[in-house]
Amino acid sequence: MAEQSGSGAWAAVFRHRWKVLVVAVLMAVAGYLGAGTLVVPSYTATTTITLSKDRPFDPTATGNNGAQLGDPTQWASLQAAVVGSSTVLDAALAPVPTGTGTVSVPADDADTFRDDLTVTAQTDTNQVVVTASADDPQDAAATADAVAYAYQAQVLASVTAARDAALDSVTSTDTATVQQINLAATTYGSGVASIDAATVPTSADPPYAWQVGLIAGVVGLLAAAGAVAWASHLKQRVTAPPLAGIAELARWNQLPSFRSLSDPLSGPSRSTGVVLVGLQHLGHLRTPRLEVSSVLVTAASGNAGALATGLAASAARSGRRVVLVDADESGSRLAALGAPVQDVGSTAPAGRWAEEVRPWVLGGDAVIGVLPLDARSLQPHAVGSGVRHLVEAGHLVIFVGGSVVSSPVAFAVAGEVDAVLVQVEADPRAEVVSKMLAQLSIAAPAVVAQVVVGDTSNSGGEPGRPEQRPRPVPSGQPSPEVAGRRG
Repeated sequence: MAEQSGSGAWAAVFRHRWKVLVVAVLMAVAGYLGAGTLVVPSYTATTTITLSKDRPFDPTATGNNGAQLGDPTQWASLQAAVVGSSTVLDAALAPVPTGTGTVSVPADDADTFRDDLTVTAQTDTNQVVVTASADDPQDAAATADAVAYAYQAQVLASVTAARDAALDSVTSTDTATVQQINLAATTYGSGVASIDAATVPTSADPPYAWQVGLIAGVVGLLAAAGAVAWASHLKQRVTAPPLAGIAELARWNQLPSFRSLSDPLSGPSRSTGVVLVGLQHLGHLRTPRLEVSSVLVTAASGNAGALATGLAASAARSGRRVVLVDADESGSRLAALGAPVQDVGSTAPAGRWAEEVRPWVLGGDAVIGVLPLDARSLQPHAVGSGVRHLVEAGHLVIFVGGSVVSSPVAFAVAGEVDAVLVQVEADPRAEVVSKMLAQLSIAAPAVVAQVVVGDTSNSGGEPGRPEQRPRPVPSGQPSPEVAGRRG
C-alpha cells in the first residue's frame, strides 16, 4: 500500500496506534524494571560551615584580630577552595573531633568520596556548603560532616602553628607581646562560627524508577511513531527516471475486444502486461517494499477503457486483487467491453467503496472488481478518501477518469494515485507529448510516474491490419517518457 506524503504519515501512525502504544508500554515497563534492578540509589547530605572572620589569622593584630567582618563573601569563596583541598580531604579520612565525639569518611567510600563531593560558597553570605553523595544515607551524612570538621581542625592547627612561630620570635621576658599573641590566637580561634551537621537523608536522589520508566515510555512512543511515519515516507519517496520507449508499449494492431482481453495470449493482453510490468518496475526503483497500488488511466482523446481493462486483467492474472473504478464524466468506457456498469444511480459514499464493488469475470482466470460511479455527482475532495479506502482494503485501484486538465475528479485523483497513464493518438507528435507531460506535472506534481502510451482507439480498427509503426521523433525534441516524482 502506497502512503501519501504529509498527512498520510500521520494517518499511518493513527492506523497503527495500538501497535505504537504497545511498544510504548513495553518500553516503560522495561525502563522501570531496569532502573529498579540496575540503578543503584544515591543519597545526598549537606553540611553548612558558617565563618566568623573575613581574613587570615594575624598574630600581631591587636584587640579581637579583625572580628569586624569586612568582606565575608569573598572570604567564603576563598575558604571553599581550602575545604576542597587535598589537605582537608586527606584529613577527613582519619577521625576528626567534633566537640561531642569524632567523625570520619567511611572506609568503604575512601577511594570514591571525592568524586561525589561538592563544596560551594553561598552567594552573598559567609557560609560554605559541603554536599556529599553515597550509596548509604548514613555514609553520605558522615562524609559531609567529616569534611567540614576536618576543615575546622586544619584552620585551628594553622592558627596554632602561626602563634607558636610568633612566640618563638620574641623573648620570654617580653610578657606584653606574649600575652598579645596568645590573645590574638584565642580570639581568632578556628575562624568558624558554627557547623550545622548534616541530616541523614530519608529518600534517594532522582532519577527514580518511575521517572526512568516514564522517559522510556515516551522514547518508545516517539520511536515507534517515527518508525511508522518513516516507513510510510519511504513508501512514497520514489523517483521515476525516464523510461525510453514507454509510448510504444500499448500500441495494438486492432481495437481490443472482450474476447482478446479474455485471452492471456492475445496481443492486447500481452501489451497491457508489458505496461503493468513497467509500472511495477517504477515502483521498485527506490525501495523494493513499494508496490504500485493505484493508477489513474485517462486519455487526451479516444477510449481509455480498453487500456484500463487490459491492465486490470493482467494484474488479476498476476495474483493481485483489482478494482476498476469507472468514473468518466463523458460516459462509461467499459460498457462496450461487457463490464457490469449499468444502473449507476448515485455516488457510493467514499468510506464504503469496497462494499459497492461488482465482480467481473474476464476469462483466462482473471476476475476483477468493477465500481461504477456517477462522476458528475462525485465531490472532488471525496475521491481521494475513496481511493485510499480501496487501497487500504488491499486492492490495486485502476481509476478510469476524464482528462486531468479538464476534469475536477481526475485532477483530484491524480494527487492521490501512484501513477498516471495518459493515452494520446497512435502516432503522437513530440510537441503534443511534451505539452501533455507539462500539463500533468502542473496538475499532479507529486505522482510517482506520468506515462504516455499510444491511443488504442486509433491504432487500427480491422482485424489483421498491419501494425502502424510510429514516426521517428525529430532530433532535439523530447521523447515520451516518465516524468515527475513523489516526495
